[in-house]
Amino acid sequence: MPQDPSESPSTADTNRTTNDHTRPGPAPTVPAGKNVAELTVKAVLIGLALNVLLLTANMYLGMRSGLTISASIPAAVISMGLFYALRYAGIGGTILENNIVQTMTSAGEALAAGVIFTIAGVTFLDQSINIVETAAVAALGGLLGVLFMIPMRRYLIVDKHEQLPYPEGTACADVLETGSEGDGGVKLISLGFFVSFIYMWLANGMAVMKTTLETAFSAGQTRGFAIGGDFTPALIGVGYIIGPRIAAYVFGGGLVAWMMLIPLLITGGFVPDQAANLTLMGQAHAVWDQYVRYIGAGAMIVGGFYAIISMAGTIRDALASAAAELSGSKSETATQIPRTQRDLSMKVVVLGALAITIALVAIPQVELGVLGGVIAVVAAFLFVAVSAYLVGVVGSSSNPVSGMAVATVLIAALAMKSTGVSDPVVVLLTASVVAIAAAVAGDTSQDLKTGYLLGATPRKQQIAQMVGIAISSVFAGWVLSFFNQAYGIGSETIPAPQAGMMALISEGVLTGSAQWGMILIGAVFAIVLIMMDVPVLPFSVGIYLPITLATPIFLGGLLRAGVDRYVDWRSDDGDGAAKERATYRGRIIAAGLITGEAIMGIVVGGIYVLGIGADEGAPYAVGLASGTQTLLGGVALVALVAVFVGGVIRDPQDT
Repeated sequence: MPQDPSESPSTADTNRTTNDHTRPGPAPTVPAGKNVAELTVKAVLIGLALNVLLLTANMYLGMRSGLTISASIPAAVISMGLFYALRYAGIGGTILENNIVQTMTSAGEALAAGVIFTIAGVTFLDQSINIVETAAVAALGGLLGVLFMIPMRRYLIVDKHEQLPYPEGTACADVLETGSEGDGGVKLISLGFFVSFIYMWLANGMAVMKTTLETAFSAGQTRGFAIGGDFTPALIGVGYIIGPRIAAYVFGGGLVAWMMLIPLLITGGFVPDQAANLTLMGQAHAVWDQYVRYIGAGAMIVGGFYAIISMAGTIRDALASAAAELSGSKSETATQIPRTQRDLSMKVVVLGALAITIALVAIPQVELGVLGGVIAVVAAFLFVAVSAYLVGVVGSSSNPVSGMAVATVLIAALAMKSTGVSDPVVVLLTASVVAIAAAVAGDTSQDLKTGYLLGATPRKQQIAQMVGIAISSVFAGWVLSFFNQAYGIGSETIPAPQAGMMALISEGVLTGSAQWGMILIGAVFAIVLIMMDVPVLPFSVGIYLPITLATPIFLGGLLRAGVDRYVDWRSDDGDGAAKERATYRGRIIAAGLITGEAIMGIVVGGIYVLGIGADEGAPYAVGLASGTQTLLGGVALVALVAVFVGGVIRDPQDT
């Protein structure tokens, strides 16, 4: 865990400053000078099996609800249980083998998000799912995501360790450490897990309560002010981990969107025709979907370019290192770099990126053409950086992959339209490569953060991620085709909202109906934020995301601030030890909250896939009235907060 700045650096910390590749940071669980089992056969086999399982569950869940679950923590928990059982056969696993399992497993979840948000959109354009095409696009996009993340790892994971918490990556490290350290931490994470598991079963399994509480209102002549939140345990846990400052930026963007922009647009008569007869809340959602999310996308485009400019030194150093390796002039050998800082060779990055660029143009099933291939690779590089930065701020659960895909669709369609391209499928496949790369990069950065805290070897994690991508890609087309044949993508069972939106935008740009004005507004807004020295990406994400996601994240940040102040007031130690212990306890319980919800997501998804529950709504709904569900949701939220805070502040010396 992170050290107090006043403490002396440990031996491991000192070791990490022996070369110019690293900066001082937290002492890892496994020191750099110690070698333990990591990328083993049993870890790879378990990781591949879980990879396919969670790929399938996430593709169904994502097309049904529009959301996917983060697989890293569930995979870590499941693998710990499997390795614990294998101990009886004398073949138990190490903490770094567990880390390899979750790294490989989460690759399937990340790739699933990119596929269902984009490639699935071809069905809305009256095209069938091409299994080979899907596999090729998924593999090439996924590998780009891993490769482009490699030269950014040291800057984002090591140099920016304090500024970018990577909530799921940190929580996953806490889970793995807790499982290997004893009963105290296990009790804390179990508390969070079971509370979250039961909470989400009551909400999504039985429809006893609503987790989403929202309202819209008018003030004078201005209509359409909207506020609310999807108060799930995982989002509150993410907010607690990232802290109040970053959570406030995300929430601030949400307030600008839902309490300023949307009321102005509704009052000004910009309600879409199809939403004219809806409730005020329904109109607010329609205006956000039709206009405001494009403002967020425009702001993220500018923020992405600004992030690239901010990382120019790192990128320049990476390219210089690549040139040195390719020319054979680099004198430093791999053995001179600490094990915990060894990445895949830059030769692999450069040659791999070139090979993928050629493949995107040359493989007949991909059909992007020269322009599409170049746009895909350049945009992938940009949005890999954006995605890797964003998930460090708001977590993978709130990573706006669809926003990056929207930006790519707009750019690609505009460029291709100027050359006479009229097929929206080509535009959609170009965006698919980028969306998959961005999703995989976000997942890879979380995994590398976990490895950084545990003392894993980055190169082995990167290899594991690539193997996971390869397996996921092979199965992705089959799974997508199966669901399309079984239910029909775009049906009531699996509406696939993001995929439908991508198809609509692809056609819209080629036919001249895209929202370029809103994108320009977002771009100008981002420039103003940069001039004011406000972190533009988290603020832009707040504009792009529904307010129902920003609010619970902010609540989690407020809980963190409140707990810290309470512990400071109650304790009389001058070194902040009590606050540090409480922060650790809170992070462990928050990791349990994230784990419980993720596991329940898999359970509910499995029930839908097996068809053993109701066809619509919650699989085992008890039939309560909407008002009763809302009331019980409010009561459950208060109880959740009380249990969480009580678990953090109770006897903080018992860690």
